[in-house]
Amino acid sequence: MVFVTDTHPFLWFLTDDKQLGEEAKKVYERAEKGDAVIVVPTIVLAESSYISVKKNFKLKFDELLDMVENSINFPPYPLDIETVRMTLKLDKLSEIHDKIIVATAQRINASLITKDEEIIKSGYVKTTW
Repeated sequence: MVFVTDTHPFLWFLTDDKQLGEEAKKVYERAEKGDAVIVVPTIVLAESSYISVKKNFKLKFDELLDMVENSINFPPYPLDIETVRMTLKLDKLSEIHDKIIVATAQRINASLITKDEEIIKSGYVKTTW
């Protein structure tokens, strides 16, 4: 199965944070074993860089980039014109970052790992938490 990750769940998984939802944790563990794929939008990587510095996460960002770049189970997904075009239709969402992540999940028809209530309530994509 293929999933897309939102930023905070991705960071919570990488730092073993208890805020990560039980179902989300199971999906990340499946991906680590090779039984699932979790696509990482490049906007998630950019946000992760910002958050890891701002909140002083126990995470070396260059190691995170290496992991994503070299993993078949956590592949990056680039921000392209079609994804940006799709964000124009996501008027129930207020933040551009969320629109890009949701549009990415729509493009590849994947469930989105997120706790974000605005995204969940929008109904634009199936969510996993």
